[in-house]
Amino acid sequence: MRIHSGAFKGRILRTPDGQETRPMLARVRESLFSTLGGIEEGQAVLDLFSGSGSMGIEALSRGASHVRFLERGRKALDVLRANLELVGAHDRAEVIGGDALDKRNWGAPREGAPGTSVELQPWARVILMDPPYPMLRGGEREKVLVAATTLVQDVLLSGGALVLHGHPRDLGQDALSLPDMQLDYRVMGRTALLYVWK
Repeated sequence: MRIHSGAFKGRILRTPDGQETRPMLARVRESLFSTLGGIEEGQAVLDLFSGSGSMGIEALSRGASHVRFLERGRKALDVLRANLELVGAHDRAEVIGGDALDKRNWGAPREGAPGTSVELQPWARVILMDPPYPMLRGGEREKVLVAATTLVQDVLLSGGALVLHGHPRDLGQDALSLPDMQLDYRVMGRTALLYVWK
């Protein structure tokens, strides 16, 4: 998996063995960042269900000042840390091994130790959510959608965007009900991207 733009352009990232993670296709990742209009220097990103870290590392490559990665898979965490070391971006990254849907992991950087109770406040310009496909099909679907809504309302900065990635049969354009927000839904083959602009 290759980084497509920015300071780390051309670097090849590792991916975990097995079926636990499903890295986003390069053309989808490129389309996502193109739709976002770029990451400006100084912006913070929250990357939930990070896997190998390809999306968050792409954001760092394009100028993000800080990315918080949330991933609970042990193999994926090892690969994510190795990828950050490979590109030399660990000083702008915060890796949390834990539940991406746990609000205690969403507080502003350096506000408190990860996993401690914090009052949520807007701090992220971009929030990336790439849950495993089974989560959007099963009993956890509602938890993912409630988390996305809370993240938009309480963590996303005004002018920012949340992007939810899933399979089109599991993630429709009406998955989130946020009447005051601008939503944009795009399908690329077997991939759906739901953008929420605040």
